[in-house]
Amino acid sequence: MDSDVTMKRIVLDRMERCSVCHRNFSTDDVHIINRQPDMWTMLVECTDCHARNFVAALMNDGDPSEARLALRRLSESAARELKPDTPATDPADTLPKGAPVSSADVADMHTFLDAFDGDFKQLFSR
Repeated sequence: MDSDVTMKRIVLDRMERCSVCHRNFSTDDVHIINRQPDMWTMLVECTDCHARNFVAALMNDGDPSEARLALRRLSESAARELKPDTPATDPADTLPKGAPVSSADVADMHTFLDAFDGDFKQLFSR
């Protein structure tokens, strides 16, 4: 059997399903990023929700601290790829401008909520 397929199956034995959407992984979801004699790094990506997991598999007497460093580098690299080139806008800047909330507004909302029975269907059908 091919060593790539064997390694993918070993990873899938420990990581059966997506932690986000719970879809069962297949060997096609495991992508080998780097292969060294003492450590393989892989990406396991869910084809349904696109959640990503980086995996480092140590061979023989591989160094766990080197594996952690490799995974950290992969995560940082992926985070840089996801960052937009333009600065993020403050969500408050996209809201329509209006009059500030007054103490009378707060008192009115308090009175409304005090009497509200929780029936949203009736509230929005008016």
